[in-house]
Amino acid sequence: MRETQPDLAEAYCLSYVRGLSKAAALGRLGVAERDLRSLPIAEAVEAALCAEGRPPMTVHALSVNGWTVIVEPTGCRVTRPECYRTLSAETELVSVRVLMGHRYEFRWVIDGVLQTFFDARAPQVRRGTRPDALVAQMGAVGLDGRTPATDPGAAVLALADRVTGVRIRSSHLAGPLLGAELDAALPMAQR
Repeated sequence: MRETQPDLAEAYCLSYVRGLSKAAALGRLGVAERDLRSLPIAEAVEAALCAEGRPPMTVHALSVNGWTVIVEPTGCRVTRPECYRTLSAETELVSVRVLMGHRYEFRWVIDGVLQTFFDARAPQVRRGTRPDALVAQMGAVGLDGRTPATDPGAAVLALADRVTGVRIRSSHLAGPLLGAELDAALPMAQR
């Protein structure tokens, strides 16, 4: 991602939701169907970089192999418990949050219950109801905790690839995606 989406590579949140349509997934985040439109990620990133105050929060969605991937280039709403619980209701969610040099988080949630959570800088420190469920897959992508991951952002994305079977390619993010601008506050139903 660093080569094709350099601004996005610095900070982003990608969340994979099994079996929901793009509109349904965005709806669970509080986006009204009437507010959906085609939004280029590059424009959202540029607007955030140029913002003098709080950057506009946007959310984008694409569908790949039975999963809807939610891209948050200017925020990480899905990492909030009230959001990932709603988004994963009766399904499965995998979320990767990267803030280059600060956070490299991985979340796996099933039907509102956090199964596994960790930061790739300390992958041996895991939380959730099944903190050790992904240990074999973590080791396969260099997140064994014995040696620091050389690229923790790439490692958590590789783990998401293994868990979901979905590999995000630059072509997935190149054009406009279905999305919307988000209000700063969460919808009333999610508070």
